[in-house]
Amino acid sequence: MAKTLKVQGIITGISSRVDRSLRVSFVTPELTTDERSVFMEAQNINSKFTIEPLEEPNAAEVKIDREIKSKPLSVRMRNVLFILWKQDNEGHDDFDEYYKNKMEGFIEHLKGKIEDK
Repeated sequence: MAKTLKVQGIITGISSRVDRSLRVSFVTPELTTDERSVFMEAQNINSKFTIEPLEEPNAAEVKIDREIKSKPLSVRMRNVLFILWKQDNEGHDDFDEYYKNKMEGFIEHLKGKIEDK
């Protein structure tokens, strides 16, 4: 079960991404093993962040109320298959051939689960 994390930290790095979003890195104070594990469990969970400067508790608030756009599932599947092809091309020198072969396999597998009525 996901937990809410509240911790002080310092932003140590900001980089822009092609899609105009930002990647932000921050450091925490020293954490116990249990506290670190809570952070690790939060990895890849869509979360809400509030950055409030401690030196200026009444700082004006800027609210950004948009959702993170994730890649379509088909793009994610293709990316995963590409990594698998790089690790073991299973005799396919061309990725497109490998991709078509794998997708046909998935389709046939799913078609096999369809009940005849």
